[in-house]
Amino acid sequence: MSQNASSAATRPGGEGGADQLVDHDVDPDRLADLRAILVEPKARLLQQILASPTGALSAVELAARNRITESTIRDHLRDLNNRDSEIVAVLEADASPVPNGIPRKYYAVTAYGIDLLKQVNLYEQIGVLYDMYEAAELELPDCDERSVTIAAIEAYEHRPSPEWI
Repeated sequence: MSQNASSAATRPGGEGGADQLVDHDVDPDRLADLRAILVEPKARLLQQILASPTGALSAVELAARNRITESTIRDHLRDLNNRDSEIVAVLEADASPVPNGIPRKYYAVTAYGIDLLKQVNLYEQIGVLYDMYEAAELELPDCDERSVTIAAIEAYEHRPSPEWI
């Protein structure tokens, strides 16, 4: 029997099972999405977004929580957003114009992304991360060159929040 990308057949072991094939349906897109979120920086970004009080963070807020650049964070989030089933959604600030230094784009984990995290047992730690970030004193990268603090970004009254969380 030939195998294609969407199903696999196995022969169960044991007596009398050698002649029976068991068909396992495998969704190749979901499998690719699971592989994508299991890349360590992406899993961490997803968990950090969900651990935030609003359920949505900007790239600069994520950079304050990580040792990777805003550009790299945006690349990871773009990859998670540009999938057949979005893992991350891009949300825009609710006001225009946005004050100088306040991000316009925020990222939220979709219901599908939450489901993927639950499937690989990476969702349960979010409560611990929430407590950790509430207690941490975060600082924006290049804070001396920025016109705004992380406290101002976090307190921005028009920041978006996902409706599905």
